[in-house]
Amino acid sequence: MNKVTKLGISAFIIAGLTVSLLGCGSEPDETEATETQTATVQRGNLTVDITAAGNLALSRTEDLAFDLFYPEGTVEAVLAEEGDIVTEGQVLARLDTEEWEDELEVLQDKSTQAERALTTKERALVQAERKVIDLEREVTDKEAAVAKAERQVTAETLAVSQAQLDLDTAEYNLGEIDEVKEAQDAVDEAEDNLRLIRMVQRGQLGGGLQGDFAYWNELKVRAEEDLAEAQEELQEILDDLSTRVSDDVALDVAEKQLQVKQKQLAFEDAELDVEDARKAVADAKYALEKANLDVADARHDVEDAQLNVEDARKALQNAQEKLEEANSKSPLIVAPFDGFITKVNVEGGDDVMTGTVAVQLADPAKFEAEILVSEMDIMQVKLEGEASVQVDAMPGLTLPAEITHISPTATIQSGVVNYQVRVEVESLEAVMPQRQAARQETMPDISSGELPDRLKEAIAAGQITQEQAEEMIKQHEAAPQSGQSPAMIPEDFQLREGLTVTVTIVVDERTDVLLVPNAAITTSGGQSYVRVVSPAGTTEERAIQTGISDWQFTEVTGGLSEGEQVLVPQGTTITPTSQQGPPGGMIIPGMGGPHR
Repeated sequence: MNKVTKLGISAFIIAGLTVSLLGCGSEPDETEATETQTATVQRGNLTVDITAAGNLALSRTEDLAFDLFYPEGTVEAVLAEEGDIVTEGQVLARLDTEEWEDELEVLQDKSTQAERALTTKERALVQAERKVIDLEREVTDKEAAVAKAERQVTAETLAVSQAQLDLDTAEYNLGEIDEVKEAQDAVDEAEDNLRLIRMVQRGQLGGGLQGDFAYWNELKVRAEEDLAEAQEELQEILDDLSTRVSDDVALDVAEKQLQVKQKQLAFEDAELDVEDARKAVADAKYALEKANLDVADARHDVEDAQLNVEDARKALQNAQEKLEEANSKSPLIVAPFDGFITKVNVEGGDDVMTGTVAVQLADPAKFEAEILVSEMDIMQVKLEGEASVQVDAMPGLTLPAEITHISPTATIQSGVVNYQVRVEVESLEAVMPQRQAARQETMPDISSGELPDRLKEAIAAGQITQEQAEEMIKQHEAAPQSGQSPAMIPEDFQLREGLTVTVTIVVDERTDVLLVPNAAITTSGGQSYVRVVSPAGTTEERAIQTGISDWQFTEVTGGLSEGEQVLVPQGTTITPTSQQGPPGGMIIPGMGGPHR
């Protein structure tokens, strides 16, 4: 790695021809004295750059692979060979087209089947939804039946109550016959007396047994006798009722007895109707529960049908996407850009899978170079920064370049830390026409006898004569421009992969600044000084402010003026040329010099 600073002096530059100005003399380059010599403070351009060697590599290459939509295919033909020049859109290889069409037809069939399956699932969903509607109607009917049965139970219960009331009334009416009633009352009274005596004997009444036992026993016997007599009398009345009452009374009794029986039957029938109604309610509720279960099952069937429809839609979508993807593909490999074939990996009859690289294509106009930059310089390198590339095989050929990659990781070899930097080289085809046009623009037109303004100024200042200026113009016309004639670059010259190049990266530059030789500067306590020679020949030490510097010259930002003289040691180069670097360097337009 070499860090170099290039300097350009604003002397007379006419399409690469330089006239160096020194005070009042016309010597072109150096002035030497016995111990010291003077140098004139002049304006010029100062450039700091980093240089390193590398090799050209094709930057635009593309692996062209077959893009199948099925697992494996057969190569039908390869239509290009390694080294062939091809154009964009040219067919390079082809798969078996019959096989391709068969596989495409399979996908079309799958898409059609998926459409039919979706239609079937949608119909099943509609049927399931209709079934739910029918079952919900049935549930509504069952609910109405339950309500009706419950109303019937209520009605039959009321009928039972009415029948019971009618029975009680009939029995009461039957008991309304006077003779029978009186006899029955006597029986009831005797039963009450006997019941009371027994309770006294048993001590069930408060106060315990009153009097002696014999007394109450006698009362009991009498009460039993009275009850027996009353019952016997009632029985006799009932037995002889038909003979002891009138026909009307007998008829009335018979009717009342018939009513009692009828009411009894009606009561029993009403109770049976209630039981039937209650059973009907239970049956209706059971049917309602079953109908609700059927509705729930039907709704589950609808959910299942909806899921089936969704699955069918996804299957159809997948089938259609695969078909669309297949239709977007091609059994052909075509060149995506103009270039040449660098590699062919298959031949006719080979079985290949998707992604198998068949052909490698490269753009012969796109090159890049990789270099290593030391850790001391890497911080000055910026992405998209300017660079230039000199081709060793073609001395003087310098191409513009741009920094496209700076490695974030270091490359360490023998303890030396470097970082990989990649630059993209501008194509030769794009640069050469620009160079020719720029050379025409910078060529002075002296056919009319007019001299360039800079030469006129030099003549007026007495730095050169009119004859010297005219001679310089003649030499310029006869000399090759920038040390390299266009004829020296063959028209069929091409950049090739692997060519050795020198990459120059510009990290800092100044234009039209004051410059002094480094040898004129001394430093003390961090302050820079020079010895200035006055017009009277005396010298003084003067503090100056400096900017960037290279191995030969330093930028002066304060303390000196253009044209002042400073002392430098004997043998110091005091007047740099406007172009630094290898003699005869070819200047490419827009680069500002051979290393830009």
